[in-house]
Amino acid sequence: MKASRINRVKRTWIVTSLCALPLCLVPCQAQSADEANCVEIAALARTARSRTPSQLNAEKLTVGNDYRAQTVFASRLLELRPSDQRAAIILLDLIPKNGEQQLVWMTLGDSLCNSESISDMKSLGRLGENLPRNLAKAILIAPVKMPNYVAYSITSVQDPHSDYAIQMQLVCRAEHSGFLRAVQALPSEEKDQFLKHVFNPDGCHALALSEAE
Repeated sequence: MKASRINRVKRTWIVTSLCALPLCLVPCQAQSADEANCVEIAALARTARSRTPSQLNAEKLTVGNDYRAQTVFASRLLELRPSDQRAAIILLDLIPKNGEQQLVWMTLGDSLCNSESISDMKSLGRLGENLPRNLAKAILIAPVKMPNYVAYSITSVQDPHSDYAIQMQLVCRAEHSGFLRAVQALPSEEKDQFLKHVFNPDGCHALALSEAE
């Protein structure tokens, strides 16, 4: 996990002793909301650490069904069942379609609530960093989703920590004809950006490198 994400300073607001005062009503409500959020984040971290599909399914019942929860579940499911086409399609269908969803993927390893533990932050951060690798595995199992996979690379590499283009090298070599068709199907402006800044499909060579490379 990137050091900049591990070493974030976490602040705890101590308002319990003031909650008896009427003027503390709003801070106390805010604290209550954050505590509820932290319970959800802890459950997401347990989901990310699940060791078996049955444990994963059990944890899924505790985290709800919002987009972040679906992402954590789908990515971990593929890690536990790396040859399962259904798991691959579930993850590929969650490829971000807007800025709000992209922000969810980019910030999985950030501090998501005031009392989130470092352990939970690491668990979610590991899963977030593995998303490009997991998507590459998924697309090799379900190449029918190749157009969405290729198109998303333009957005993904805007995150300096993303190694999406690096992971695409294996996909390009293994599914070269399908990969080329997906590149050619990009709108002209996006295709130009892809070829200039993201990836060289002829040599299956990444142009956009993560900060770690």
